[in-house]
Amino acid sequence: MSDRSALAARVAESLLLPEPVDRQRLARMFESHHELVWRTLRRRGLTPDAAADATQQTFLIAAERLSDIVPVSERAFLIGTALRLVRSAYRKAVRVQLEHDMDLRVDPADSVIDDRAAVELFDRVLGRMDPTLAEVFILFELDGFSSPEIAEMIEVPLGTVASRLRRAREEFKNVAHRMDPSLRREANK
Repeated sequence: MSDRSALAARVAESLLLPEPVDRQRLARMFESHHELVWRTLRRRGLTPDAAADATQQTFLIAAERLSDIVPVSERAFLIGTALRLVRSAYRKAVRVQLEHDMDLRVDPADSVIDDRAAVELFDRVLGRMDPTLAEVFILFELDGFSSPEIAEMIEVPLGTVASRLRRAREEFKNVAHRMDPSLRREANK
């Protein structure tokens, strides 16, 4: 048994649930999808520890609702649950006072010199986008979900997904150009 399989089995066994669950199915779900769930939460701006906590919460919810989850929709259920958890956390954290022009300020330390700086810039751009647009953008462009899968996960019509994706691409480009003027020069070459 691999280390990951052993971890999945320990997680499934350690859950204290009021009714019996299919621990093997839960372990398979964990083994197959926990990295994707964690990565999705990280891309939404959570710290590694917060993403790990939210990932655990996602699988606890899945364990409680296991009988409601259609086997072919496990991934969609988990990602949808994780996204709802992160949206809830953001609503609680939004009590911070924001300045109206803070997204227009360029931080001189944001030069894209190496891969790490590029990733940080990318995360900052995503963090300044409308969360509903960023969510669709991340799911489609980074995680590779199809539009119908996204519509099911975030519980919106397919046309709304297409509209948000189009707007998200435009907003991503605009925010990135405001944050790093060198990107504007490269786009005009």
